[in-house]
This record gives sequence, C-alpha cells and structure tokens, in this order.
Amino acid sequence: MADAELKVKGLDELKMSFDQLVAKYPDKAGDLLKKDALALRRNIVNNAKELTKTKSEHKKSLGKLSSFRVSQVQGLMNNQFVEISAKSPHFHLVEKGHELKVKGKTIGFVQGVHYLDKATKVYEDKFEEHVDNMVEALLKEGGLI
Repeated sequence: MADAELKVKGLDELKMSFDQLVAKYPDKAGDLLKKDALALRRNIVNNAKELTKTKSEHKKSLGKLSSFRVSQVQGLMNNQFVEISAKSPHFHLVEKGHELKVKGKTIGFVQGVHYLDKATKVYEDKFEEHVDNMVEALLKEGGLI
C-alpha cells in the first residue's frame, strides 16, 4: 500500500478569520441563543397546554410561560449556552411519569407526557436554520464570503 500525503493550505488563515469574526461579534451567538430559547419555551408551553389539557389557571401551571425560566447566556465565545428550566415542582412527574399511590400502595403508573422532549426535537431544525442564516450573514458582513 502506498503512502499518500495531502497538504491543505490556508486552514490557519481560515481559522484566524473565524476567530476574528467571533471576536468582532461576541454577542451575536448569545443573542440568537436567547431568542431561540424564548421561542422554544413558547413551544413547550403550547405542548403542555395541548397534551395535558391544562387551563393555566393555577399560578404554577405548566401551561404558563412564567412556569419556565430561560437563563442568561452562559459561557464565552463559541461555548455559549442557555438553560430552560421549569419552576413548577411537579414538572418532572408530568414530563417523565410517576407511580400512582393511594395510602402508600402503588396502584398503577402514570405515563410521562414528554412535551419538553417533543418540543425540543421539533425545534432542532429551526434552530439549525437560524444558526446557518446568522453565520452566513456574519460572514458576508465580515467580508469572508
């Protein structure tokens, strides 16, 4: 078997260009993360209303936007993230399911609704498209394409 060698020129310059782009627009990724996290939160609440038939009357109802918290953007540069969490103490029971007990005896199991998982899977494609659009716009604005 013959040894093959492949040399690619310009990768260092390309990496430097991307690093400069990230340094020039440090808040763009965070802004997009926050915007999409808020949109995802709306989808989670809509799924909760639809799948659990909640009326959103109780102050800790999972059918209210205020029942879910979106964190501030955390991390730096290209390692940024936001967290979406539920404030309601019963969220995990509805999402993942739980044993049904009466007077200490288990009489059944309530299946989880998984509306958070469902909303996240549906939103993945939209988020990928938003990131692609943002990167393309920044590359154009930065003169890299």
